[in-house]
Amino acid sequence: MLTGGGDMMRNRELKAVIFDMDGVLIDSEPIHFLVEQKLFRQFGLRITEEEQHAYVGVPMKEMWKLIRTRHSLTLSEEQLLAGHKEQLIAEFSTAEPFEAMEGLRELLSEIKNRGLKTAVASSSPRQLIETVLARLRLTPMFDVIVSGEEVKQGKPSPDIFIEAASLLQATAGECIVIEDSCNGVRAAKSAGMECIGFYNPNSGNQDLSGADRVIRHFSEITGGELQ
Repeated sequence: MLTGGGDMMRNRELKAVIFDMDGVLIDSEPIHFLVEQKLFRQFGLRITEEEQHAYVGVPMKEMWKLIRTRHSLTLSEEQLLAGHKEQLIAEFSTAEPFEAMEGLRELLSEIKNRGLKTAVASSSPRQLIETVLARLRLTPMFDVIVSGEEVKQGKPSPDIFIEAASLLQATAGECIVIEDSCNGVRAAKSAGMECIGFYNPNSGNQDLSGADRVIRHFSEITGGELQ
């Protein structure tokens, strides 16, 4: 699967690969969109598709803070977050089919065989991340989890990737990030990390031009990029 040399990653020693979750580990953005649309209707909100896509990769707390301001919602952030989290956990716990992104397991095996560390750095709540990894039976494949709840500022700020690197005991230059959203790519690059953009059409219209390169399948990541 991983043969040849990568043209992107050179002149550095790689120690860790950091993955976003939604739209990267699992094609879950459609589930998020569905839950969000239910909530928007429940709260009488008219959110355009363009606005909703702009929230991809943004922590739930930040999303609802923006929506409260833009649409003059009277419910508190705490109420909005609690309702959103409850519906997400319920949906992700029962959704079928529920499968890892094609090629992900092979890539993770290759990464582990090379002695590299791995992390999930996702804007989703930790409980949701743990639910997804458990359902996919991928929990043992990741050394570190960092959620959007655990950093001061979410993507596109670099905090989540800086924290992941710290927990992995790696410098920014020793990490590769795999991201499917514009906000995630911006966060990775702001953290000083190399970033592979993962094109997922179900993640909406995402500008991945800031990534070092863009792939459509994990098999495009070569052995040279994991050295």
